[in-house]
Amino acid sequence: MEPLSLLCRRGGLAACIMLTACATAGPSGAAATETSDNAYGAFLAARYADAQDDPSAATNFYLQALRADPGNQALVAQGFLSALLAGSPHASALAAEVPDNALAEMLRGNEAAQQGSFGRANRIFGQLPQDDLAGLIKPLLLAWTQYGRGDEPGALAGLNAYSNVGPFAPVYVLNAALIADAAHDDAAAGPLYAAAAGQPVNLRLAQILASWAARHGAAAQAETQLANLTAAHPDLQIALPGLQAQISKPVIDTPTEGLAEAYLTLAGSLDQPSQTFLRTTLLRFALALRPDLTAARLLLASSQSAGEGPRGPTPLELRNALATLQPVQPSDALYGPAALQEANIYASLNEPDQAVALINGLIAASPQDPGLEANLGDIERGAGNNAAAVAAYDKALAEAGQPTPPGAWSLYFDRGICEDEAGDWAAAQPDMEKALSLAPNEPYVLNYLGYSWALRGENLGQAQALLQRAVGLDPNDGAVIDSLGYVKMRRGDTKAAVTLLTQAVELDPDDAEVNGHLGDAFWQAGLALQADYQWQRALALHPDAKLRTELTGDLQRHFAPPA
Repeated sequence: MEPLSLLCRRGGLAACIMLTACATAGPSGAAATETSDNAYGAFLAARYADAQDDPSAATNFYLQALRADPGNQALVAQGFLSALLAGSPHASALAAEVPDNALAEMLRGNEAAQQGSFGRANRIFGQLPQDDLAGLIKPLLLAWTQYGRGDEPGALAGLNAYSNVGPFAPVYVLNAALIADAAHDDAAAGPLYAAAAGQPVNLRLAQILASWAARHGAAAQAETQLANLTAAHPDLQIALPGLQAQISKPVIDTPTEGLAEAYLTLAGSLDQPSQTFLRTTLLRFALALRPDLTAARLLLASSQSAGEGPRGPTPLELRNALATLQPVQPSDALYGPAALQEANIYASLNEPDQAVALINGLIAASPQDPGLEANLGDIERGAGNNAAAVAAYDKALAEAGQPTPPGAWSLYFDRGICEDEAGDWAAAQPDMEKALSLAPNEPYVLNYLGYSWALRGENLGQAQALLQRAVGLDPNDGAVIDSLGYVKMRRGDTKAAVTLLTQAVELDPDDAEVNGHLGDAFWQAGLALQADYQWQRALALHPDAKLRTELTGDLQRHFAPPA
């Protein structure tokens, strides 16, 4: 089900969440004539900040434009949306000027709840529309504020009406359990938690169910919940000690914390790139209501550091993600995952020293965690520190135990890459072969080993067999098809090589190495003009120094003017 059919991306100003018309471009016509130069300049600066995914700067520029052109509803609406994304306190004042807006109503209801006015919050949430996003979360907001008014039976009855309707029904059941639990109504909470327990395991559900079990004399069941969590999500192994230490603490104590939980739950269900604005806004709501909700911080930072499309995250987005994670303290049960996420962000910012320091701190606290050593190896490898990376992978493999688990293929593979890049193919080849034995259908391993043999002119028949398997497993990967074309060329099957390498270039048109290989195949086929063009194109794609030298040598050797 697509519950957000009327909602759209922040790039379109989320106009469909706005229940009134909202301009998506600058003032025009008469409005432009009446708008001062100062307002329009600030507006353009705000739009640029929007395009750069800098909502804090965009908010400030919209406010500057509004000071020059007060009452401009297009500026108010856009400024409000930017303030929501930034988590800015200015969102509250702007919300008062945006009528009939579902997000503005949610913000006003949240603020009423924070002030302890649950009756007023309940009335505000009651005015939300009954469809799409608002329709999904409205029953939760009403239930928690009704509980805040002291009406637990009414809150449970309201959620019960939705407990068997649609794919979101388990969320209503879980929130009903949390309300009953917070009200110390164990008779109602127990069956509700039992009904919620059948859902796929995730961090928050495991925390909630483990807490209930531990507080009601079922310590073994609580430990099983956490064990199931780390089995399903090994990256959370680092959080296990902290989760175990806080296992007897209720997850929700107050109605306001319950509202934060409702926003987090819905945000977690929005996993499409087009839903980034909505996910971010809901997480901002959750954190405003409960700043210590670290699960929301992890999700928000993950969204901020993901970037959009092939370009990946910008340095500004990565810095924003770091700022989101910064409040998480070592005493927090989820400090480990937060610090690990920070380390990987620092690595993406090309600041490996900070990343390594964080990882080493985590290793000191959890010295037998192979995942941490593997992550350290990845960071060192990304920084070009191959020797340090190999040492980290050595420790990770030693800690992985015997017999070697199948998942350790990636450790052998990554260590082999480092050894190869360091010029030690004698060490790298056995690692690649071991990775292949553990993961015989992993295209990356098949491709790397097969192509490495082809480059060296070794085991060409076996290399071709590996690469044909890799293409069968991933037929749309240009790098894999390039490798198969290359080995065909090395074996003298020029016609097949040209066909495959042409296909590879179509899939990866901006890859210098792939274009260079096609030039090689053209030359081998006697197509000199095509080879010249392809090598020139490869040079124009900014190859690394080694490939540039090879391409320049080919062009000079075959096309240098006569002396």
